Amino acid sequence: MPPFPSAEPISTTPMSAADPVFIDTNVLVYAAWAVAPLHQQARASLAAHHAAGTPLVISRQVIREFLAMLNRPTSGISLKTLIAEVHAFEAAMHVYDETAATTRMLLTLLPQAAGVRVHDVNIVATMQVYDVRYILTNNPDDFHPFAHLITIIPLV
Repeated sequence: MPPFPSAEPISTTPMSAADPVFIDTNVLVYAAWAVAPLHQQARASLAAHHAAGTPLVISRQVIREFLAMLNRPTSGISLKTLIAEVHAFEAAMHVYDETAATTRMLLTLLPQAAGVRVHDVNIVATMQVYDVRYILTNNPDDFHPFAHLITIIPLV
């Protein structure tokens, strides 16, 4: 399945097309899993950003989370298909590595994140290290404590 079906470009986005958008794991899961309740919305949003020329970015953490969520018998998606999806992500998106700078930023941000999962704080840390200001997610509350650092784009 191609990662981006054809769609109209985004017309109401608060950023320029040159601003990269970090794609949260849940968006990729919905886009890849045909029975997901937000499958069409996720695919349309990714396609619109892609058509607008927006650089889409993920991290190695997102790849691991994607595989962990869908590499289960209940997903109905074969491992071969999941691996192909990851290769498609790598071809279509910038994939950021986690570095020592990411860990330092994570440790700096953690005190600001009471009740927020470490994985979500690590995404914000990665965004900060790589100077990404926008995140597309279906879980905006997970990133709300960092609204002063990033702009949250809700999937729906």
